[in-house]
Amino acid sequence: REFNLWGGKHGVQYHHKWEANGVDANGNETGVDRVFVDHPCFRRPGMYGEWGQDYADNLFRFALFSWASIEASLCQPTIAPFGEDVVFIANDWQTGLVPLILASNYRRFRMFGPARSIFVIHNMGYHGVYPNPPTWESPKFSWHDLGLPDDSYYDRFVWTFPIDERPSKGRDPRDTGEAIKLLRGGIEMADRVVTVAPSYKDEIMSCEGGFGMHDCTRGRSYHLDGILNGIDIQEWNPSNDSHIAAPFTADNITNKSVCKQSLQFDLGLEQKPDTPIVAFIGRLAPQKGVDVLEQVLGWLMGGDHLGVTGDVQLVMMGSGEGRYAEFLMRAESQFKGRVVGYVGFSPEMEHKIIAGADILIMPSKYEPCGLPQMYAQRYGTIPVVHATGGLKDSVVQYSPFYNKTLGEDIGTGWQFTAPDEGGVRFGLWNALHTYKHYKDSWQELMVSAMSKDFSWELSAKKYEQVMRWAKMDQPFTNPWPFQ
Repeated sequence: REFNLWGGKHGVQYHHKWEANGVDANGNETGVDRVFVDHPCFRRPGMYGEWGQDYADNLFRFALFSWASIEASLCQPTIAPFGEDVVFIANDWQTGLVPLILASNYRRFRMFGPARSIFVIHNMGYHGVYPNPPTWESPKFSWHDLGLPDDSYYDRFVWTFPIDERPSKGRDPRDTGEAIKLLRGGIEMADRVVTVAPSYKDEIMSCEGGFGMHDCTRGRSYHLDGILNGIDIQEWNPSNDSHIAAPFTADNITNKSVCKQSLQFDLGLEQKPDTPIVAFIGRLAPQKGVDVLEQVLGWLMGGDHLGVTGDVQLVMMGSGEGRYAEFLMRAESQFKGRVVGYVGFSPEMEHKIIAGADILIMPSKYEPCGLPQMYAQRYGTIPVVHATGGLKDSVVQYSPFYNKTLGEDIGTGWQFTAPDEGGVRFGLWNALHTYKHYKDSWQELMVSAMSKDFSWELSAKKYEQVMRWAKMDQPFTNPWPFQ
């Protein structure tokens, strides 16, 4: 397929792969069609940029990808294309142009009449902002540069920055503050909108969680749903995980201690089987609460009169901002044999940490969904999390007074309400106190966590329901007759 963008023709190639996953009730093979889009602009070392700088042509790259994704249903698979009766699930701001192209180009000419678009918000903090014009010296771009007939619906994307947020602070008349936000356009124009957790759906309609676009999300509340992400339960399965020292299950968790011993040996921690290991895995960024971990480090390692803190080991792994990387290395140096600061990321080490740790701490300021807390529960590693977004939806607060005969649940971890030093202390102290002084309860907690179902099966059924709702309704943005 060829597409006209920025005054030139750009051809893309499609690569199709059929991935079988079973058979249906009639004995017919079932599976998934995987379609990949190929173009030279996608063959780069980075996804969005390199060395901390976005690629200058990212708007072109994501516009081309959006066009190619829509056209794929008309030509892939080549032996039997999907056709026009499809639902496009556009993920995050990178595909925010899909609902626009579908409405402004195809529906205008009565194509893709039965098609619908669902826009999925993975993180409200990233908007896909592109100033218009890109620089003060360059001319403004229009939708025509993106291959569309005219500038219809430009108002759904446009955003004017306040004077104090502009580079010139209002001192240069050329700096109008005008930009487009692909996230806003996707929300405004899609037939339905989904977030990656029920609680996050509510948060993005608040002033704090909407990142300045709460009016936009509130305006789509009738078509807004929250569906918790699932995880690959085959990859994250302690009974057959090839990355860990020994397999174990909820019925027999004995070998978790072997995984703990192996982790201590691999990372150079003191070989102390009864000392709890607290783990942190995440990006080294302010959102993830690394600064709060720095604040509580001395308290956690120092000890208290009840013996809850002090005799603790801490493993932190992540990559990101240099100041936080320095904290990880400094903490390891200060508490050699008790703290490990693993700067970088290794999928194999992630599995080992999840399997060998006793507690996973997630002090995120906000967390749309989060996955480590689900991985941890699969391995009997108890999460201690800030009660936000998907963390709130996937971790059940521990209840020491639950009644099993009444069918009550002991819980799967701890939640704290404030992502600050006091909140983290509260969550960790209670978890460590239970680990050290209530061994039977801790064992029940581990089994309860490992019994939770975080597979995609339930989430997929909810997505199917949203797709049915989208198909039942008329298109949210229907330009015919076109104005």
